[in-house]
Amino acid sequence: MPKFMTKVWLIPVFMLALVGCASTATSGSAVQPPEWYEKRQAELTERGFPRIADMPTLPERQTAQDENVDPDSKRAKDLAARRRTALWQAMIKDPRSAPTYLTPQEIAAWGDEQLSRLEGQPGPADFLTDQEVASLRARFDRRRARR
Repeated sequence: MPKFMTKVWLIPVFMLALVGCASTATSGSAVQPPEWYEKRQAELTERGFPRIADMPTLPERQTAQDENVDPDSKRAKDLAARRRTALWQAMIKDPRSAPTYLTPQEIAAWGDEQLSRLEGQPGPADFLTDQEVASLRARFDRRRARR
């Protein structure tokens, strides 16, 4: 049997595999989130995390004609300045941008509270002692290993 004939049989096999893969793919609207998703979302909302939809974004460009403006022109520079100002104002108005008025003692108390939450975690890693490190260095200190 010539080599060409063996390659011809691969074409229908490849096409069947392609059709099979395409038919099993689900559309984006049919995909449902896992059952834990809504519970986790509610938990994060209770803890004060914002939703992505509530995050400030850059203001949209007014029209497509803004893209046709020469970047070195006065109009383009004015548009850029207005966009920067709008973004700055959105950031300043966000309640999370308020400065902290915590004293160093309150910050230290917060740190102690975080450390107390970690008490159930495993202890520090068991690293090699200086003596063990020196013994390993002596064992592997060979001329060809240093090149």
